[in-house]
Amino acid sequence: MKNQGSKFFSRRSSSIVVAGSLLAASSFTGLEAAKLSDVINNASIDGFAFGRVHAVDGRDGEGVRYQFRFKPTITSGAIYGVSASAGLFFSKGSSTPDNNAADNDIGGSRGQTIDSLVDRFNIGDFYVTLDGKETLNTKTIVRLGQRSPGTPFNDNNLDRALGVFAENSDIDMLNFGFQWWDSWMGDDIYISTPSGDISSAGAGIGNNMFMAYIKSGADFTKETGLSYNLWYGGIHRWVNAMVFGDVAYTLGFDDNQSITITGQVSYTSMADRPYIYGGSKSLIGLFGGNSVSNNQDWYAKNRGMYNIRVDYKYNFTQASDEEDGAEKVTGFFGASAGLAGSFGDGFGTLIDNTGGLKLGGHLWNSYSGAEANGFGILGVGGFKNSSIIVPYVKAEIGYKKFGAALDVAYVDASHFFYLKKGSTTGTNLNNVSGNLYGASNHIKAAHFLDVALSATYKFTDSINMLAAYGYAFGDPQFGRFRFQVNYVF
Repeated sequence: MKNQGSKFFSRRSSSIVVAGSLLAASSFTGLEAAKLSDVINNASIDGFAFGRVHAVDGRDGEGVRYQFRFKPTITSGAIYGVSASAGLFFSKGSSTPDNNAADNDIGGSRGQTIDSLVDRFNIGDFYVTLDGKETLNTKTIVRLGQRSPGTPFNDNNLDRALGVFAENSDIDMLNFGFQWWDSWMGDDIYISTPSGDISSAGAGIGNNMFMAYIKSGADFTKETGLSYNLWYGGIHRWVNAMVFGDVAYTLGFDDNQSITITGQVSYTSMADRPYIYGGSKSLIGLFGGNSVSNNQDWYAKNRGMYNIRVDYKYNFTQASDEEDGAEKVTGFFGASAGLAGSFGDGFGTLIDNTGGLKLGGHLWNSYSGAEANGFGILGVGGFKNSSIIVPYVKAEIGYKKFGAALDVAYVDASHFFYLKKGSTTGTNLNNVSGNLYGASNHIKAAHFLDVALSATYKFTDSINMLAAYGYAFGDPQFGRFRFQVNYVF
């Protein structure tokens, strides 16, 4: 009986254990199922799509081009702070009308034909995010994979980097982070290469890049009116140091008026003998490879630029229909004035042509292809003894869904990229022709006034329209019309 009781107890105990295990497994499975549903139910999509048409006319420019881009990124819901993001990127057509027409901007009836460097359909973002807020009780985020870098050196829509991206915002007045890129490419650098120059090895740059930053948090800025941003980085065998800093202070006179004063500086120091790793023969040979050659003398070693800007804003309000009686903003008037200029022996300090710089003007750094004019590291500001100064003003007004702006900038540049029609006379300063810019476009001095009118209409929170016309009066003389429809996810 004793043994039978023991067996009974053993069987009963086993039953309890099994039942408990099944219950635990069921609970765990239910928990995992709930978490799995979060992946789908809490997924989000962001990105943009747009269609553009550009038309250039005048003494020194002509052409019409269409451009279409589609860049959605889907991010899953998080499980224990871990999520995944993947996206597509489609680009068709050019924003650079330069003695060319839109005759080939349509694909065949059986699908899109990829026939130029700017026409691409590929994977955009592809990375994993580790958010420590849920599991580690820290506002630390680490991203691993391929994504837009999110730095003031980059075009954060189109540039890509493959590596590690870390940030911490536990202290609101002092956010900090670092990034390490194993392989990367700036869009301006990519489209500056001659068409067909990218080999089957790929278009990426293999020079590792590291950067670190400190900046103010959003709540700190909201409470104090002060914001700051300081980045430092370097590119292996290419750039010894890249520095970007800005500080801004907003003074509110009342609920409707404010003035913001902004100061920005960017500085890049090139390596003594720069070398680029990658799949582009012209980029690899740009600085003479591992040996000193004639084209080693073309580039500026220490480049710098500054930007000082003042912004005024006045909000138009009216009584709200809500019970609290608070006024709602129905429109605004804004006015800006600033001065951008260079120091050192060049002004090509960024990977992108503008990056995080808050500049004025409409034409001068975008009409000819963003890779050429502006502050890109391989743009005209990369040439030795190049300099630029740009004073600018802007006035804008908005009312409900409508907006309008007037931009005026005066450009005084020692090196400037001219369209083909304006390159027939004058000295070409491009002494590395064939490696960076073709001989049909001259690089020479320019002094001109950039005047532009623009109008916007916001159909919904996601869809808006832009129409703008700008004209350059001076050494280059031409106008550009742009019409664009945007959709923001």
